[in-house]
Amino acid sequence: MRKYLFFTFTLILLFIMFFNNEEHFTNQVGDINEYYERLMNDFQTMFPDNNRNAGGVQFYHHIVTNLDPNIEEYKLYNSLYCGVSGSPVSPSRSNSFNYLVVKDLQNNLIYGKYYRCCWPCVCDIMKYVRTEQHTITLKDQDYTHYVLTINDPCVNESEIPNEISSFTCSNNLTSNGLHTSSGRLIIALLYEAEPYDETNSVMLEHHSNNEETCRVRNSQEPDELRGGMGDIFVRLSIVGNTIEPFDNQLLNIYGEPLHVCRDNESDVNGSWDQDGYCSEVGGGVHQLCFGVTDTTRDFAEDTSQGVNWSLDRVNKNHCMCLGAWALYKARQNNNTINQTINELKCESIPEMSLNQNYVDNWNTWNGNELSDQITDGVNSMVEQCYNEGNDQQKQYLRNKYFELTQHYPSFNNTEFYLLMQSER
Repeated sequence: MRKYLFFTFTLILLFIMFFNNEEHFTNQVGDINEYYERLMNDFQTMFPDNNRNAGGVQFYHHIVTNLDPNIEEYKLYNSLYCGVSGSPVSPSRSNSFNYLVVKDLQNNLIYGKYYRCCWPCVCDIMKYVRTEQHTITLKDQDYTHYVLTINDPCVNESEIPNEISSFTCSNNLTSNGLHTSSGRLIIALLYEAEPYDETNSVMLEHHSNNEETCRVRNSQEPDELRGGMGDIFVRLSIVGNTIEPFDNQLLNIYGEPLHVCRDNESDVNGSWDQDGYCSEVGGGVHQLCFGVTDTTRDFAEDTSQGVNWSLDRVNKNHCMCLGAWALYKARQNNNTINQTINELKCESIPEMSLNQNYVDNWNTWNGNELSDQITDGVNSMVEQCYNEGNDQQKQYLRNKYFELTQHYPSFNNTEFYLLMQSER
């Protein structure tokens, strides 16, 4: 009996020791949601114009210089944003990180965990970012760890992409960013970092999966990328290189050449690509061209985005995420927010938004999604654009709708689906 108790006690002790080495922030620093809210409350301090494109640099700078964190708080805060896109990463998300392999400044391979908003950001870290050791003095002690870095774009300020407005340059350096001893600019942390060992089956599996997922994206040149937030960061990371204009060959949901969503050349805050198209293929998939008005000004608040940034977009267009739009319409259909109509610029919505591979993007939204919200989102989009189209456009859109919905029985009994069936 004593041997059994001793054995049981030993197993429990080993279990506790193992999990204490992981990043279980809530057990060490309290409620992680409070830290997320605190960081989001400082959003406009970091981004006065609410433009956080490629804003990992500013998130990191603010955490270190203004929040005075101890080690655990420092690790927690830096897990709440994506260093590539600048997107907040809500703690309510069930899948917010990847293990990946990054080169250091000597081309050694380093394996670690990266918190991100979406898989294309993992690809961009692997190809365009380096990692290096960095020692920082925090509230409780010095801390040596791995950070992710890029060359400082302020060495050539005029080449910083127009879609990015958060960098303050002074004497060829980013003054609202922090640098390592190499002079490179920190965009985020690499957690649990260690040398990559290809004989380690877990490391090998993660690396192989990432390489396969990123095979197409990382085989493209920067000017071939059509990734919205991602291509903005890529251009930032290689600032100074000449990027040729984007040659749009995308179709809209009517099967016609895609129109730009950007209605003002000086507007860089619409989540579109460098030429003003809603062409994002990863992340939140900003593909729905949406006209923000006084009626729809609370879109961000109504879709639980923390900061109600849409207030600043009134009378402007914006590429909205599929999942955010679907939640918006699901809540309207459930009578929990006010009804709105005719929000979309249909000729500026890409055909690929109705492809089957984007179903997960319609059905999820930062942990705030409602069950099967895809039916509300797709039906509302197609209904509005169908009513606005001519006969040829209606036929094309109707065919796209049925190509998608044939895989999802949940559409079959909806009022709009039955109406579309009657018009076939």
